[in-house]
Amino acid sequence: MPTQTVLYIIIAGIVALVLALFQYKYKVKSMSKLYMLFAFLRFFTIFSVLLLVINPKFEQLQLTLEKPKLLVAVDNSNSVAQLGQHKNAEQTVEAIRSHAALNDKFNIEYYSFGKTLNASDSLTFSEKQTDISSALEALQDIYKDDVAPTILITDGNQTFGNDYEYSTYNQPVYPIILGDTTTYLDLSIRQLNVNKYAYLKNKFPIETIVVFNGKETVTSTFTVTSKNQTVYSKNITFTANHTSEVLQFTLPANQVGLSAYKAQIQPLDSEKNKVNNAKNFAVEVIDEKMNIAIVSSFFHPDLGTLKKSIESNEQRAVTILKPNEIQSKLNDFNLVILYQPDNQFKFIFDDIKAENKNTFIISGTQTDWFFLNDQSDIYEHDITSQTEMYQGVFNTNYSTFIVDDLDFESFPPLQSAFGELTFFGAYETLLYKKYGNITTNQPLLATFETKGRREAILLGENIWQWRAQRFFKY
Repeated sequence: MPTQTVLYIIIAGIVALVLALFQYKYKVKSMSKLYMLFAFLRFFTIFSVLLLVINPKFEQLQLTLEKPKLLVAVDNSNSVAQLGQHKNAEQTVEAIRSHAALNDKFNIEYYSFGKTLNASDSLTFSEKQTDISSALEALQDIYKDDVAPTILITDGNQTFGNDYEYSTYNQPVYPIILGDTTTYLDLSIRQLNVNKYAYLKNKFPIETIVVFNGKETVTSTFTVTSKNQTVYSKNITFTANHTSEVLQFTLPANQVGLSAYKAQIQPLDSEKNKVNNAKNFAVEVIDEKMNIAIVSSFFHPDLGTLKKSIESNEQRAVTILKPNEIQSKLNDFNLVILYQPDNQFKFIFDDIKAENKNTFIISGTQTDWFFLNDQSDIYEHDITSQTEMYQGVFNTNYSTFIVDDLDFESFPPLQSAFGELTFFGAYETLLYKKYGNITTNQPLLATFETKGRREAILLGENIWQWRAQRFFKY
């Protein structure tokens, strides 16, 4: 009770006593027992009223010691027994149970888990699946308002559920790993990227990532074989600082049909795990020539450049047509390139939409953007009478196709209408516009897909200068 309240109570007692004595003692020569009783009752009444006015509060502070929780979650899956670690798990749990200092400091609660979490310390090591992430999520729900550090006893082999490495478990975790912690030398093919299809007499690209685990310097040979014949080979040296190698190469497609290959990194003599040293893959070679139409209402050096570049691959044939020449031949082509379209292309756009043909639009200084904006529901370009020169900046995050950076920034700029291109749907930029020294977020070359039809748009003419510069450079 506060000191101020105690002082008020004492003053109230004095005031009540003075008033009671004043009423029954003042001008009275002697106090009878009856007057003394009345004086006491008057004192009690006045003191009680004053006490109610003061309204004192009596507080009682009671302290209790509550020990924090310590959670012990034990992997009860069959893999622990197969590794011969079930005895170690049981001994670890028993050591925690018999540890006097831990039990004195914590309230220890025991759980076992396989596919689900169970509030029990009974271990059978018979669970067929292991879901560590689910066990941590269940503990998070149970102890979300408590501080509950967790001892996780497991072999780390998860066979079900989300990756526990990315779990949002908020309690501190102290893992006890069951198993052999010895690090062995290991070579592995971590990833292999290859297209499913290739055209006859063409070359298809392959990308593979080879990883080394160890601290020594080793040399091995990476090979790709087909029908017991080696079609690619390269020696690779790994060190403690150089633990991975990215290989990019091409293989010829010389035979129609499905061709099976085997990529392998030669195992080291001391390797324990040799399963991850090889990967099988297959590529289907197609003998199919692609016909491409380039439609333009006027002649331009870009047309010849496009034709020569495309036909450098023997599987492609290009035909240059005027707008009025393609109407009856549209179904003969797999791709239509529309060069600087204007009103003469109206029926072509109608037929392309009806036949769902893939298109590549190239705009420039003579493009009719009033017409082109009216034909597209995917994009719209600002209408201006000005033109500008733009260089291309390669987007390294482009993922629709595998494209090499050809040092686009060193190529001459392309001429195009000034203004921004706004998309109303999903698209991906291959080249960004660069104006002077400023790289913008505006696309110079972009690809997108609409209603199952793939389209691309290039905002610039004079691409023939790119081919000329590359010819002189190489």
